[in-house]
Amino acid sequence: MTRAKCIAVSLAILSIVGGVARATTVGFAVGLDPTGIFLLNALTELPVSPDLDVRAEIGVATGDMAGLMLITGSVLYHQVFPPIDPFVGLGVGVALTPPPFTTGLVMEGAAGLRILPLESVVLFAQVRYLVRWFGDGITSGPIYEAGLEVRF
Repeated sequence: MTRAKCIAVSLAILSIVGGVARATTVGFAVGLDPTGIFLLNALTELPVSPDLDVRAEIGVATGDMAGLMLITGSVLYHQVFPPIDPFVGLGVGVALTPPPFTTGLVMEGAAGLRILPLESVVLFAQVRYLVRWFGDGITSGPIYEAGLEVRF
């Protein structure tokens, strides 16, 4: 996968939620990969219908893969049963990595649960399963995340 294609995908993802100023939810999450990679994420969501949201998420890894950046865009389907909001989603993105690692495309599936303790505060936990295409082949695996969102 060429770096130019990955940058093009990154720009497309960011432009999908280019209405960050119009976003109704912003937040952060922490994630853990079973191999020990720790991710710090920023995210924003924009509802497109009562049951669908568009999410952009940017994560930076620490530890052995310091410098790894995941940029993904997802469509989430959810159904609210106050005070909980289960969701599933599909997305695409890129994994931008510093040398000697390679950059590649990412497909993701996500499933999780939002808890709405207050109208403007959302706690969530999710599992993201990532499939990464790199120059060296394909890797895949889950990332377990939890976070906080604020709704405007």
